[in-house]
Amino acid sequence: MSQIENMKEMIRCELQTISSLEDRVALKELMERVFLPLYETNLEMYRELEQRIQEELAYDVNRYLIRTGIVDRRYVDLTHHLMAPMDNKDLEESSYRMDELLEAVQAEGEYPLMTVMLRCDFIELRELWKKDPEFTGTIETENPKRTWEIKVKLKKNTRYLEKTAELYRLFIKNGIPWQTINAPYLYKMADVVLVKAEEGLTGKEKIAKIEIQFGQCSSFIHYHMVPLWNVRQLLLDSVGFPVPCEDHQNYEHIISIQEYGTGHAYLADDNQELGRVVQRENKLFIVSRAGVAKKWSIYTIRNGTESRIDYEAYPVMKNHRTESFSEGFRRRWNLDIKTRAELARFIRGFGMEDFVYYQDCEVLDRYEEETETYSMNPFVEDEIRDTSAQKKLILYFKPGAREAWLQRDVASFLVSEVQRLYPEYECGGKML
Repeated sequence: MSQIENMKEMIRCELQTISSLEDRVALKELMERVFLPLYETNLEMYRELEQRIQEELAYDVNRYLIRTGIVDRRYVDLTHHLMAPMDNKDLEESSYRMDELLEAVQAEGEYPLMTVMLRCDFIELRELWKKDPEFTGTIETENPKRTWEIKVKLKKNTRYLEKTAELYRLFIKNGIPWQTINAPYLYKMADVVLVKAEEGLTGKEKIAKIEIQFGQCSSFIHYHMVPLWNVRQLLLDSVGFPVPCEDHQNYEHIISIQEYGTGHAYLADDNQELGRVVQRENKLFIVSRAGVAKKWSIYTIRNGTESRIDYEAYPVMKNHRTESFSEGFRRRWNLDIKTRAELARFIRGFGMEDFVYYQDCEVLDRYEEETETYSMNPFVEDEIRDTSAQKKLILYFKPGAREAWLQRDVASFLVSEVQRLYPEYECGGKML
């Protein structure tokens, strides 16, 4: 029997105990007109509160799945239902002015000419950065028509990694647990910067063509590559007026997301502190100190299946995990992974066996030699632990069948996820 039926039965029993017919009628009308509607309203409000609490507690680890990829600019599909360029500037054709080039080199010592992808293994790339590589090239000009010698350098590109760092801050601001983004291509991007030009240029020349001679590096230099991900930024208005919260400090704002899809995940950004962001059906409920209706910066993480006709010269990488009931239960109650078998199950849950096979782990006092992986969470700072006293947890992998040039980067993703589980260790990886 429901709570409301129990209450009605209680009222009927109480009415039977009243001997005066007039008093019984008056009390019955009072119960039906005032008390029962008030009781039903309170029950409904309690159900809504319970539902909101359950929605906030029920966190799907894969709802905020991040996909990353890379494609030649010629094949970027701006109508794609999932993937979009990380930076729309990548879609623009490069254009240069001689006076800007010369002024920048003179004032700052360099001028960025283009961004390229280095299609090589992490170890090769690490050795390349140690050399601080410099290359020669030429600029062909019109009026006068002539070829000028230039010198350029390769520098690590950080533009896309800054976007992942911003996404991390959004996750934290919205109260969503962070998962490492499996984004190996972002660590292959490099900027070609002009550092020196042949004397005699005045700045009035018109540039016809720029060519770089990369020498031994030419085999892995790829031009016009555009990194993609399934994150898009929207600017949305509040629906109606903000509703004051009971704390008399915050306000609840409602934003309609029906036009953009209810199956996606949404994050809100604001220059003020966010109290809570909850998605219910086709609306977002945002609690903030902002007391007036305004436009909100909303980031949508698009979910869905890939189209079978998509052009994918390079594989789309995901941070999706297949999670068992026991793993979900352990995560819900913040229980640690304590055995080698549990650690192996956690790593294999990412399904990266096409690239690397996890083999085993070992705890060391110090690394005997340099590890072969890097952190994919360089923006996450641990300001509490003393890293100098940490023991080392090294994970061993075997190469898979796909994309040898990405395998150590995929291992780095897995090691970065294990690092989140074991902050008391300094984690690293090696290929066997």
